[in-house]
Parts: sequence; structure tokens; C-alpha cells
Amino acid sequence: MRNYIQYNANQHNEVIIAIPALGERKEMYAALAKALPEVHIVAIDLPGHNGLLDNDFSFKTYTKNIKETMDALKIAKAHFVGNSIGAWIIQNFYTNYRNSVKSLTLLDGGHYFHGQYHLDDEMEIKLPIIESYEDLQEAINEEIKSMGIATAEHRQYLYEYFIGNFVKEENIYRHHSKEEAINYLAKAVDQHDYCIETETPLPVLLLLADHQQDELLHRKLTNFHERQPTAKIIKVPNGFHFLPLTNPQEVAGWIRNTVLSGRNPQMDLKAST
Repeated sequence: MRNYIQYNANQHNEVIIAIPALGERKEMYAALAKALPEVHIVAIDLPGHNGLLDNDFSFKTYTKNIKETMDALKIAKAHFVGNSIGAWIIQNFYTNYRNSVKSLTLLDGGHYFHGQYHLDDEMEIKLPIIESYEDLQEAINEEIKSMGIATAEHRQYLYEYFIGNFVKEENIYRHHSKEEAINYLAKAVDQHDYCIETETPLPVLLLLADHQQDELLHRKLTNFHERQPTAKIIKVPNGFHFLPLTNPQEVAGWIRNTVLSGRNPQMDLKAST
């Protein structure tokens, strides 16, 4: 099974390598690709996700696989986008393959070292197992309802995506990811600092979901800004953690107007609220 999908592959001027959030699939970038028709987007599944039978879930191997995918597609250099854990992964990729990266866009992640704020080695993530299709439909519809998505078309898109996260197996519906992969990757981010330690000359864009601005977020952003003083930090109104799914137009607009345009304005969180 191929671990990547290409969108707008006929576009050759700009390429984005897109990494999903933990527990999500490469297809989460379909709406963003539609909103950025001028950009060739290559979305790559995380190890142990979407039916991939990986046994090695390490960042080292995964970043090597990303580079091998770029080489196979003859992509020498690209912009990188990562949602949640993907935001840490693309920073780790930059640390190892600096000459292959044009810019970094961090989508509600990658702006702090997890272990600085919480660390629970005993915590295990348990993936849902759902016994009936009706229960699965109800759970997904309730989740979408809680998001307050405005249009019926967008709600239907989210429904189809989230339904695709489950695989029917022996009369039950299980999540597409391996629990072993989910827990390995979550603990790796929690225990190791994959954030870029020093200022990068590349454009860096951090898009935050519409979190409440509490003291913890302020400390995270202060530390991030110390490392990346020229980064552009934007709070996306009515945003949700899975920004490529829930806010593709806003994400596309900021990518187009900052990293793709070559502009890299300084942090202005207040102006974006």
C-alpha cells in the first residue's frame, strides 16, 4: 500500500509535503488541496496508520521515508506543513534535511516541548472499537455538530472523512491506526524535544486553533518566540485542532499570503484575534 497521496500533481511551481495529525490519515489534506489548486501537495501517512503494516515507528525512520518519497517523486525542495504531531515531525525533518525545506507551517502543534508541561509515562491511548454502524454514525454526527460547521457541504465532507477513519472487521468497526504506533509516537513527542532549537532563516508560520488564551498558552508562545523570533503566529477564529479539516480556507489563505508569497512578517497574535 502506498503511504502517500498526491493532489494537484500537474502543478510544478510549488510543492507542499503535508504530514497528518496523530491518528489521522493523509486524506485529511484533500480540502486544503482544493483550496490551494495552484500547489502540488504530497500528503504522507504516519507509520502504522491507514492500514500501513510498519513495525518501526521511529521519527528517524519516518523522516528518512519522507526524504525517500521526495526523491522518488523528484522533489528536491518543498514547503512543509504538519498538523499536531506533524508539526513536530516536520521540524525534525528540517533538522536532518535542511536543504530540502523551503518553509515550515505548523498547524496547532510544534510550538512547545510536551514534557515541559505534562508527562505521564503510564498513560496509554486506547483506540475506539464500535459495534454497530449506527453507533459510529451517531458518534461522528455528534462530533461534527459540536464543531458548529456552517455549511451542509462541509459537514458532509467531514462526515465522509471521519467515517473513513474506521475499518469494518469481524462485525465491528475499528480505528485505522495501530495502538502501538499511536502510543509510540505520542510518547516520543512527549519525551524528546523535536522543536528547532535555534532561529531558522526559513519562513515559519504557526496557525493556532481558537484556544482560550490562558497563561499556559502564553508561556508556550513566549518560549517558541524566543527560539523563532521571526515566525508569524496566527490565531484562527473558530478554529479546531484539525485545522486542515475544519478550516481549510483560512489555512490556505495564510499559507498563500505568507510562506508561498515569500513574505515572513513578525509575530502578531493580537492582530489575528
